[in-house]
Amino acid sequence: MRMRDPYGQALSALAGFAGEGRFGSGMPLVITSLAHELGLSPTPVREALARLAGEGLVEHWPGRGYFAPSLAATDVAELYDYHQRLVLWAIDLPPVASVEFVKAPNGSLLERLEQVFACVTARSGNRILIRTHRLAAARLRPIRLVEAAAAPLEPEQVAGLEGLLKTGRALEFRAALVRYHEDRMSASISIANAMRRSDESIERI
Repeated sequence: MRMRDPYGQALSALAGFAGEGRFGSGMPLVITSLAHELGLSPTPVREALARLAGEGLVEHWPGRGYFAPSLAATDVAELYDYHQRLVLWAIDLPPVASVEFVKAPNGSLLERLEQVFACVTARSGNRILIRTHRLAAARLRPIRLVEAAAAPLEPEQVAGLEGLLKTGRALEFRAALVRYHEDRMSASISIANAMRRSDESIERI
């Protein structure tokens, strides 16, 4: 099997590190250290970090380097608001893709929740919206991981969204979607404080 190019390896690995909670809030991402760990030269690592910075998944401070995002409560609330607007947009578009929602029986609450939103956007068939939502979900994932301690999801809330989506009750699903995001935005201060305290706060991409 042909090995991927060094840039592809670096991009996949760094996204995975973020997804495993390796990058704590505001943590400097040292190119030479990451390159040594990955067994790559610094160039593909630098290029991968630049790509992730362009997608908002890491921060680039010119003259200082790359850092994991350090999010304030307003950033957390705005990311949830942004995500909500994307999913509402998908709901309002006429569905053009036949995407059946199948509940992941062994998935975590986070995985099940992301599956719900991914299914909604996939049904829109709008490639720009689907890609934009995927990036928004990636930026939210570290925040959602910290929620487990700061503002845990109720299993009934996730199950409710799944059930409404599966049965096609669009108006009820829309209302539940808004309630979910309002709950998250109201907890933004607690979530941001938990992210600052956690050594493993920044996300799972």
